[in-house]
Amino acid sequence: MLQPVNNFTVLESVYGKFVVNRHCAYQADVLIKTGYPHIEAELAKILAIVRTLPDRSVVVDAGANIGLVSVPIAREIKAAGGIVHAFEVQRMMFYALCGSAALNDLANLHVHNQALGAAAGTVSAGQPDYAVPQDFGLYSLVQPAACESREDVDVTTIDALRLARLDFLKIDVEGMEPEVLSGARAAIRDFAPWCWVEYWRVDINRIKACFDSGNYRFFPIDRLNLLCAPAHRLSMSGIRIDGCEV
Repeated sequence: MLQPVNNFTVLESVYGKFVVNRHCAYQADVLIKTGYPHIEAELAKILAIVRTLPDRSVVVDAGANIGLVSVPIAREIKAAGGIVHAFEVQRMMFYALCGSAALNDLANLHVHNQALGAAAGTVSAGQPDYAVPQDFGLYSLVQPAACESREDVDVTTIDALRLARLDFLKIDVEGMEPEVLSGARAAIRDFAPWCWVEYWRVDINRIKACFDSGNYRFFPIDRLNLLCAPAHRLSMSGIRIDGCEV
């Protein structure tokens, strides 16, 4: 008798190995055909900023999914003593990212099966059917889809992590971006990190309101992502941003 095919598999890429759901729209197909993530254009811009970070930098990835951003960043900053804290609320995606961290020897990639938000607590999170083709990157706690089961997941805040520093913050949490930023007000005030924030589900002005506009500049990079650039870091980095400031 033939054995059923597992929903998750390991794929090679230019950034190392990824544990990927074979049914996920875009992710598996593009990795197989090109060896690059389907978000390569976005990732290239992120890595250009990451390469300007100082030694022993700290990065937080809110909404890490299978690690298409976390793994490349962790590889990039590993030699300089940098670390990445990756947060993923989907338990199976959390497992996948843990597997990728191990397969790529990324001891500097710390993976957390938690949600980030405005305050500590718990949230009831649905678990998608990982055998059904769909885009698992669109999973949202704000607009949950029908799921076969639910389970409680801890919610924490970036400020509650009591990080010694924060240099880069990436947020892709399908509508909860303002809540994550609200829970990071002290870290943003104290460390002025670069912030790469998905904005297509929320108004840009809600995101901008989470920052001291005198210290930050805001650039829509594409139709999905807003770069919130600390003015002094932007000036020192030498990076030129294409596009209009808002």
